Amino acid sequence: MIDADDLALLATSLEAAMVQQPGAAAADAALYELGWGDLLDAAGRQGAAAGFAALGTTGAGSCLLDDVVAHSLGLPLGTDVCVVIPAPHRRDPAGTLVAESIVVDGLVSARVTTTSRAVVPVASGGEIQFFEVDAALLRLPSSPALEPDPVYRRVAGVRIAAADALAIVVTGSWDDAVRDGRAALAHQLIAASRVMLAQGRQHAVDRVQFGRPVAAFQSLRHKLAEALVAIEGAAGVAAVCSDDECDPLTAMTAKSLAGKAARLTSANAQQVLAGIGFTTDHPFHLSLKRTMVVDTLFGSARTLPTEIGNELLARGGAPRLVEL
Repeated sequence: MIDADDLALLATSLEAAMVQQPGAAAADAALYELGWGDLLDAAGRQGAAAGFAALGTTGAGSCLLDDVVAHSLGLPLGTDVCVVIPAPHRRDPAGTLVAESIVVDGLVSARVTTTSRAVVPVASGGEIQFFEVDAALLRLPSSPALEPDPVYRRVAGVRIAAADALAIVVTGSWDDAVRDGRAALAHQLIAASRVMLAQGRQHAVDRVQFGRPVAAFQSLRHKLAEALVAIEGAAGVAAVCSDDECDPLTAMTAKSLAGKAARLTSANAQQVLAGIGFTTDHPFHLSLKRTMVVDTLFGSARTLPTEIGNELLARGGAPRLVEL
């Protein structure tokens, strides 16, 4: 475990590196030079929490999710690691084995353009296998994207002959990768929500209407307060996922609440920002678009409540997150 002071210093260093190198490839290289890979090996969940919080705060385009998933699977880490993750709103592997072919339907990060091999988790006969494939097969032509510089792109319907794929053995499980990915993404969503909340608050303080700042109007205060309550609630659950006690249900809940908080914050902040919030003249749109994409990864605020409910029914009860 890393103590609080060292963790705060680390978070500052990660944010500085991302601000200086906001592009995906450049940010990845800078973070690895800073020791990102060693951090994951030494304190996986703490390191992921710090790294993804920095992603949310800075809005950088680093492909750290590949590293978190690879670390959970026991794969070597590096800037050339690219793992195909599930399609939006889903958690099942992106590949399926059909008639001696691997059919890929998922998402790849920007790393697919700079690496030679990509890892595809494949569902086959109730089991999950892992294959390395030629990354060039997953480099589809660019299509219109929500974000100006998208980190992830959709790969759907790509068929790869099983003979052209190399089966690999992993030491971790897909369930571990899903859990750790959700926990990390929750921290990114929460940090980005704090940015949107701060932007809405600052606009309310600066904008003068009818001779006084709009922050003086109680209805706008309620919008910002509602967002803050949602963010802090999600952050309390996500904090549990920063240590070794995080289980799949907690990570699932943290990701669900973080996604819900991000959607609520974006809606409320946009109302406070009024007309400027609907333009690209204000930086708010960058956080809004990024959170809309991140929310869909490994299950979203729309799909995860059903998964959580099914898990609670299977368990026959809800566990306590904190003992009072």
